[in-house]
Amino acid sequence: MKAKSNRLISSVFLIIAGAFSACHSDEDKNKKTETLNIPGVIITNPKIAKMQSSFSVAGEAMPNQEVKLYAMEDGYVKIWTHDIGDMVRRNEVLAVLENPDIMQEKEKAQAELEGDEAIYKRFDEVYKKTPELVPLEDVDKSKARYGSALAALDAINSEITYLTVRAPFDGIITNRYIDTGAIIQNGLKSLTSEPLFEIKDISIIRVNVPIPEINSSSVKKGTPVKISFIDLPNTVFTGDVSRISYGLNQDTRTMLAQIDLNNKDHVIHPGMFANVQFMVSVTDSALTVPNEAIGSYEQQNYVYKAVPVDSASAGLNWDSGVKCIVRKVYVQLGIRNGVMSQINYSSLKATDNVVISGNAQCADGSTVIAKIVKSK
Repeated sequence: MKAKSNRLISSVFLIIAGAFSACHSDEDKNKKTETLNIPGVIITNPKIAKMQSSFSVAGEAMPNQEVKLYAMEDGYVKIWTHDIGDMVRRNEVLAVLENPDIMQEKEKAQAELEGDEAIYKRFDEVYKKTPELVPLEDVDKSKARYGSALAALDAINSEITYLTVRAPFDGIITNRYIDTGAIIQNGLKSLTSEPLFEIKDISIIRVNVPIPEINSSSVKKGTPVKISFIDLPNTVFTGDVSRISYGLNQDTRTMLAQIDLNNKDHVIHPGMFANVQFMVSVTDSALTVPNEAIGSYEQQNYVYKAVPVDSASAGLNWDSGVKCIVRKVYVQLGIRNGVMSQINYSSLKATDNVVISGNAQCADGSTVIAKIVKSK
């Protein structure tokens, strides 16, 4: 009888235990089902970073100086000393012209000078010894004729110096237009005269950039730039705006800006097209979020902030996912680039959790399972 009673108690205990186990299993199953029905999102923390805004404009490389040299006197080419591609220094002789007429004029002027000098010296000597024999007026006239002859000879000698063509600055001969024996016309007197040489100074390259009117107010002297050339791949030059015109071209509505680049090794050639990136705004401590976090509605920008349901967020396992309530936070954007956006005038903090993936499943007040991605 006692044994039968014990078996009855054991059976009741097993039934109760089984029922309890079944209830617990059903609760776990319901919780898992509930979790599976909650959308998952990826979050990250805002990052304090240096941000720089920019815009890009096409430009063109130009020489620092360039000139076509013309003869300053008529003549024919006796010799030329430099050809295309030659480096020349300032005042270096490039060519020598001959003009027989000028040489004859020099001989005549030299003879006249010698005669007028002799007359003046004789009159002056006699006047000093016996003033009564030579009037002072004759001495002054002879002196004036001598001075005039001297000036005439100096002028001819200046013309002769112009027959020697010299480089006006350090540079490279980019064109030679003359040959030995060619007849050359004075470039100062004839509009149809031909140049002798073309010289360019490319030790410094001026990159000319037409700034669109919409960007003109943000570019100033000293604005930093990054410059790349199509013909020089994988090479980026840095510099600052050297000068701006401060005026808009009425036809193109652009403002000219120039950037000087050191080109001692001559890798940049005049005429190359450049892409010039103007770094117009910089901040060293911007609160930033990835661009994927930014949403927009009716011209208002916002981000979704994930707030853990469990307030003890310090001990939560974000790698496995944490149940959060989503809050929409309106933000004002500052500097943006291809990756990040600066957040201005917002309640957002660097410790907040911002949704960067799964935004479409979020709404203000909705529940999500959030996993975190740490900012690098």
